[in-house]
Amino acid sequence: MASLNKLAIRGIRSFDDKQISVIEFFSPVTVIVGHNGSGKTTVIECLKYATTGDQPPNTRGGAFIHDPKMANEKEVKAQVKLRFHAANGTRMLVVRNLSVTVKKAGLTMKTLENILALADSNIEKGGKRGAISTKCAEIDTEIPHLLGVSKSVLENVIFCHQEDSYWPLSEPSALKKKFDDIFEATRYTKALDSIKSLRKDRVADLKADKERLESLAKEKAHADKLRGRISDLNATVTGKQLQYEETKKQYEELVKNNARFYESATKFRELYVKVENLQQKKEHYRQELSDARESVQEVGGTDEELQERLRNFDQNIEKEKIARNRREVERQDLEDELAKTRRLHVELINEHGELAAEAKAHDRRISEREELIRDISDKNNIKGYNHSPLEREKVVEFVSRLGDLQRRQRSEHEKLQTGRNSKNDEHSRKLRLLHTELESLRMQRGNAREQIKERQAAITKAESSVETMQGLASELRTLAGDIEEKKLRLEKVKADIQSGSFDERLSAKATKARSMEDQRDTLNLELRSLSMQAESRARLDLKRAEMRSKTSDTKNILELCNVKFRKLVGRDARAETMERDIDRLSREKDEELADAEAEAAAANKELQQAETTLSHAKSEMKSKRDEMKKLEKKLKDDIDGGIPFEQALSSAQGELSLRKTESSNKAGMGQVYEQILKTGQTKKLCTACNRGLDAKEMVVFEKYLKEQIKNNSPEAIEAQKADIQQWENELTKLHGLMPVFATKERIRTVELPALEKQIKALDADLPSNSEQAEQAAQRLTDLKKDIREVVSLKQSASTVSRNQSDTERLKSEIRNLEAELAATGSVKTGDDVQRELDVLSNEIRSNERERQALMAERDRQNQLLRTNESDLHAMEKKENSLSNQIRDKDIMEERIVTVTNEIAALHSKLKELDTKISEAQAPIDALEHDHQQAMVDLDAKIREAQRSVQELNMNVDKLENLNKIVERYIRDKRARLLVECADKTEQFEQDIKDLVTNIENVRDAIAKIDREISESGSLVVNLRENIRIRRLARDIAATQAEIDSCDMEGAAKAKRNFEDRYQVEKQKETEMQSKYAHIGGEISSHQEQLKMTERDLLRDFKDINKRYTDQLIKVKMSDMANNDLEKYAKALDNAIMKYHGLKMEEVNDTMRHLWNKTYQGTDIDGIKIRSDVEGGASKRSYNYRVVMTKDQVEMDMRGRCSAGQKMLASIIIRLALSDSFGQNCGILALDEPTNALDVENIDALAESLVDIINERKNHSNFQLIIITHDENFLRKLGQAEVMEYYWRVSRDSRQKSVIERQRFR
Repeated sequence: MASLNKLAIRGIRSFDDKQISVIEFFSPVTVIVGHNGSGKTTVIECLKYATTGDQPPNTRGGAFIHDPKMANEKEVKAQVKLRFHAANGTRMLVVRNLSVTVKKAGLTMKTLENILALADSNIEKGGKRGAISTKCAEIDTEIPHLLGVSKSVLENVIFCHQEDSYWPLSEPSALKKKFDDIFEATRYTKALDSIKSLRKDRVADLKADKERLESLAKEKAHADKLRGRISDLNATVTGKQLQYEETKKQYEELVKNNARFYESATKFRELYVKVENLQQKKEHYRQELSDARESVQEVGGTDEELQERLRNFDQNIEKEKIARNRREVERQDLEDELAKTRRLHVELINEHGELAAEAKAHDRRISEREELIRDISDKNNIKGYNHSPLEREKVVEFVSRLGDLQRRQRSEHEKLQTGRNSKNDEHSRKLRLLHTELESLRMQRGNAREQIKERQAAITKAESSVETMQGLASELRTLAGDIEEKKLRLEKVKADIQSGSFDERLSAKATKARSMEDQRDTLNLELRSLSMQAESRARLDLKRAEMRSKTSDTKNILELCNVKFRKLVGRDARAETMERDIDRLSREKDEELADAEAEAAAANKELQQAETTLSHAKSEMKSKRDEMKKLEKKLKDDIDGGIPFEQALSSAQGELSLRKTESSNKAGMGQVYEQILKTGQTKKLCTACNRGLDAKEMVVFEKYLKEQIKNNSPEAIEAQKADIQQWENELTKLHGLMPVFATKERIRTVELPALEKQIKALDADLPSNSEQAEQAAQRLTDLKKDIREVVSLKQSASTVSRNQSDTERLKSEIRNLEAELAATGSVKTGDDVQRELDVLSNEIRSNERERQALMAERDRQNQLLRTNESDLHAMEKKENSLSNQIRDKDIMEERIVTVTNEIAALHSKLKELDTKISEAQAPIDALEHDHQQAMVDLDAKIREAQRSVQELNMNVDKLENLNKIVERYIRDKRARLLVECADKTEQFEQDIKDLVTNIENVRDAIAKIDREISESGSLVVNLRENIRIRRLARDIAATQAEIDSCDMEGAAKAKRNFEDRYQVEKQKETEMQSKYAHIGGEISSHQEQLKMTERDLLRDFKDINKRYTDQLIKVKMSDMANNDLEKYAKALDNAIMKYHGLKMEEVNDTMRHLWNKTYQGTDIDGIKIRSDVEGGASKRSYNYRVVMTKDQVEMDMRGRCSAGQKMLASIIIRLALSDSFGQNCGILALDEPTNALDVENIDALAESLVDIINERKNHSNFQLIIITHDENFLRKLGQAEVMEYYWRVSRDSRQKSVIERQRFR
């Protein structure tokens, strides 16, 4: 067990902060005695602070520490040091340090270093001190563990503060918190709530997981279905691909054969076209030959001679051109030189103008300079400079004389300025001296006035005080009479107390009370000896009443449950067999419920499967319709005009075939139509039908042939080819849309009808499945309702069975009691003894009332004595105060006369100072007037000198600027440059005239060469045309030879063969292409469905088997964990209930024993703690209250008991709680346990404590700490020989608390 060793206190409350007070705790009891205010409770406060870290109530802001003002210091440091033995036997040391500092805002407290360490062990064991922790929070947590009790037990039971000693009778909410902390129920109930909350959350999670598992099961089934569909589609695509490859091979073979046939058959067309082109070419040569001969003069000679003449002619022309180019270059050079010369001429003219302007400006500046010199010389009286022009030396001389004049004027101005500054300094010095003297007089006058004001204020205040004190003498005389009267009253009260003999009368009453108590004890013994038979009779009555109650309960339960029992079982309920019948019925209903649940699950599963299949079918049909709409939209968007696909395909094939035929026929027809038109226009004959044409027919003939030529022109043929290419692209696009069309037709004709049929069948089967599920659910609901009724009946049956067994037991006990009472007898009845006890109790209560009245009268007389003494003391203090005030009044009157004389002297001094100040002001004013006049004259002279200097400086600056400009013009020789520029200008004008003449001569030579070249051009043209005519004749002969070499009969035969076979083979190719494209479209559709299905499987059902397996494992594990949590919660709840019940029974048993042994009154038989359970099993809590019993009636003690009963009840409750919850800690501190107790209860409490000490003194670690101011209580404990020493706390001469150990005598 834990125990205390020593406590050291420094700087706490009234304990000195300079030295340490030490107290050692004895075993089994330590008593601390001292007067009120000596510092006894501080020991308990220090123990509580050392072990829990909590300061006493209402000590915020440093009240727990010694006041720095009392110590005359700004900072006080405090320390509490406790050495104790832990529950495991280890000796520990805890040190807590505090400080409080005085600041402007008040006291500031802070916690300093704290230490928890192992105390010094035995040297021979090698022990040493080792710190465990220095953190406050860790120390506060660790010490309760070391002491073996909780912090709440330390605070509320072991080291309970005197101000909190009545907590067992506090308000319900505070009491509940205290007991919850002591029982530590909150920690376990929180754990229980956490477990239940966790299980609730996990149950909700499990429900969600189960729903998730069901959803995953559905998804897994759907995924399996999709995998089957993927397999079917793969097989279909494989078959179609084989068919597609075979068809594609046939189609490609047919295309190759048709291409070869078309290539061989088209050679005849090339021959036809070639012949027609050659004929057109020959005709074109003939036309050019005839046109050339009409306008050309033929020249004789061979072709080589004509070429030689043409080549030599070109050489002559080339020489003329070279000469012309040379002249052209010469002309260009002359024009460039002319332009350059003109540009330089213009620049010289501009330069001449600028130089002429500068010459004029130079003459003007010389005139201005001479004018300025004359003005300056006139103003400053300088002679010899009035003639014109002025030589340069004269100007230099004049400038030098002006410099001398400037220096003289500047010297005069500085001299005037210096004189002014010296006069200012002299004036300032004299003025400062005069002002210093004046200010000194003014300061003396101000000080005198301030002294007058202060003395007048003092007189006013003193007169007001004197006026207030006028009635003090009469008040003092009245008070003296009251004091004499109060002394007489005080003597009378003392005489009444002396004559009352209250102590002797109270002692007699106490002796009488003890005598009557002895008589009551004798009668109680006699009553107990006679009470055995009465107790047996009472037990017999109780047993019979209990048996009647059990029988009535059984009958009522059977009547209430008979209707439900008859409905379920078919017969009336009997108490003997009711429980067996209900158990059998419960088993039958459980079996029926299991069958109904299986049936309902199967029906719901079937209904759910049907709904899932129907929903999937509807979803698939919707997706198919959407897909068909998308395909239709694609076909509609890709086909122009919105016509059906088959019509668009056949139309495109027909248009392409027609345009290819037209294109093949148009090849070479343009030239044929041109030849026919040219021949017809020349010969007025249609070569196609050899018919002559008149003028009207000729117009129609030309119009028709021109249109045909236009339609068969190369541009038209190119347009035709572009049109064919466009139609081929259109046909290719339509072939690409064939898979889309095939997919749409398959959805429309095959898949949608099949889905509609499936949905119709599922809709027909759904009502029957739904009806079966509803019937199964209704049957399940009915069975659950019956089971709930069975459970209700089962509880009632259990109660009936228990009542039956209790009735049999009570019958046996009643028979035994009747036999026991029949064998005994008695002469004196218990009622007679009880009546004697009642009379004696009335006498005891009457004696107690008389004793209480005597005590009240004694207390009233003592209180009256203390009141009179206090009033007399207050009157005497007031008398002294009035005497002092009268002395102060006389002193004030004397002071008023003295201050009045001082004020008169100060007024006369003020008049003298005013006269001196007036006399001192006159010299200052005269000095200021003289100085201002002198300054005005000097300022006028200075301004005039300054103006002359400024004017002269301005003229000098202007003259210098003019001189600089004139000198620069002369230095740069600008006049000579003007003459040279005029000469250059005249020279450039002559050069320009010469260049213009040369250019005109060159232009005339170029014109002559051009005329010669133009006249030789007509001869060259004639030679070239003769050469061209001879070349055309040769081309016509070559073309005719090529035409004659062509095989036209073979071409005609090949043409007939092409026209017979090509269209048939092309039709076969088109049909094979359509079949091939249709199969490709089906394959594309199937592959698209396969991709969509695989994508859906991968996207929506990825890892579905793994997720389903993981979810199934999770659900099973969660279900098992929830069952374990439920079992653990029930076990913990039962453990808490059992622990609480055992502890409350133990505490109440201890309280009953201590109360009966200690309390001397008769109004309360005993006290105990009631713990009322609130809330259900899910959230249970306890409400606590302290009750007192009288004649087996319980009443709340709160608000119904006296102060002494409250104190005694609180002490007993703490003793009981310490006994139950402090088994590892044998420490208990009682602070002033005798407060509000009378003498008898104090003696009884001492006896009880002695018994407790004697019972437990053999326990080495049992320690009872008692703090009291009651010397009689100390004497009672000392006489019982339970202690040898005790501690006395008192105040020394410095009012500091000291602790001394004393031996009990």
